[in-house]
Amino acid sequence: MGSTIGLKDVVNIIKKRFILIMAVTAVITIIAAFISFFLLTPVYQASTQVLVNKSKDEQQLYNVGEIQTNIQLIDTYSEIIKSPIILEKVKTQLNLKQSNEALSNKIDIVSKGNSQIFTIKVKNTDPKLAVAIANSLTEIFQKEIKPLMNVDNVNILSKASLGENPKQIEPNSLSNTIFALWFGGVIGLCFAFLLEFLDNTIKVEADIDEQLKIPVLGIVNVMDNRKEKKRKSTS
Repeated sequence: MGSTIGLKDVVNIIKKRFILIMAVTAVITIIAAFISFFLLTPVYQASTQVLVNKSKDEQQLYNVGEIQTNIQLIDTYSEIIKSPIILEKVKTQLNLKQSNEALSNKIDIVSKGNSQIFTIKVKNTDPKLAVAIANSLTEIFQKEIKPLMNVDNVNILSKASLGENPKQIEPNSLSNTIFALWFGGVIGLCFAFLLEFLDNTIKVEADIDEQLKIPVLGIVNVMDNRKEKKRKSTS
């Protein structure tokens, strides 16, 4: 092939190596789908919502400064929730044998902007255990934060619950398969072009001049034997 190729050359390469491209794409897609649907362990998530706000009497007014303080405390509370003092009590309550680091990696604390509400999310391969950890974590945190920081401004808005059909959040098998289809197509195209560029066989007259540096003096066309026999028989 020449050092530069045009759009027509690209289309011709794709047509020529179409079966190869489709085969590579299919193999990669099938492998990825098999791994996603059958080999990877499903991961589920449970969540609870917590409100950071001290209980008010009917005659008490909400103070803007106090609300801002509660919002700022969420960052501190996030660290406390994942601290050993809380995690150890959760492990004891649920009889968990994993390390604090392993348990902490399954916990995410999510807060939005200036909201006084934050969400505790727990991931686990067992949906029932994910619910149990989320609820235990929230309850223990609410209890322990009082003596730790001498505050009473944590209220549980909603507890985690196990639905009839828990939905896994990982892996996203459909997305993985679609990505594998795209990735397989790219790999197939790259492989096809690589084979084409590595192919040094002479196909057209220009290849003789380019690869052998020999000028073309003439061209001998291939004759169809059937047409030649027919011509002789009629002469």
